[in-house]
Amino acid sequence: MKKIILLISTILFALCFTNCKEKTYFKEIVSEKNVNIAMAEFPKNKEDIVINLPVEFNLYLNNFPNIRRVGIYYKKNNRLCMIVDDYVIYESQTDKAIFSLDRYQYPNYPKSIYLVERKIKISTEEAQKFIERYNPKTAVENIKSTNDTIQLISYKKFKEDNPKFIEELRRIPDSITFVIKNRKGKKTIQIKEKINW
Repeated sequence: MKKIILLISTILFALCFTNCKEKTYFKEIVSEKNVNIAMAEFPKNKEDIVINLPVEFNLYLNNFPNIRRVGIYYKKNNRLCMIVDDYVIYESQTDKAIFSLDRYQYPNYPKSIYLVERKIKISTEEAQKFIERYNPKTAVENIKSTNDTIQLISYKKFKEDNPKFIEELRRIPDSITFVIKNRKGKKTIQIKEKINW
C-alpha cells in the first residue's frame, strides 16, 4: 500500500511540476551580430554619431499553436520607443527588417530576432577610439551621411571589452514586452523582461 501511495504521489508531483512550470516565449541571448557606428538618422550636425548595438532574442513561439498575434514593445529610459524611428527589429537568420510579427503564423515564427536601437549617441572622440580599436583601417571622418556605417566587432566581444560602457546602458533599466494574443478564449498574455545589455 505504501508503494502505491508513493507512486501516486510521484506521478501527481510530476504532473504538477510539468503544468505549473512557467512557459517560455522568448529569451535574451548575447548576440554575435556586429556592432557598428553610423550617423544619426536626423543629424543636427556632424557630431551626431550613434552606436548600433544588437540585442538578440531566441523565440519559442512555435511551441504554442494557439498564438494568434504577437506585439513587441521596447522601452528605453522609461520611455516607450517607436519602431523604425527609435529602433528596428531584424530576423536573425536573414538580417531582414521585421516591422510586425503579424506576417508570421504558427509554426513559421522566426527562431530568433534582434533589435537595434538607432539613437544611442556617442561623442566623436569615443567613436574614434572604438574605430581605432576594432577597425583601424577607417576613421570617423568616413561617416558623411546616414548611409555610411563602420563595422566594429561582434556584440559579444564588444560587451566583454567595454564593461563600463555597458554599465552606463544599464543605469536606467530598459525593457522589452511581448503581448501575445491566443485564439482560444482570446486570452492576452503580457510578458515584460529587463534587457540585460
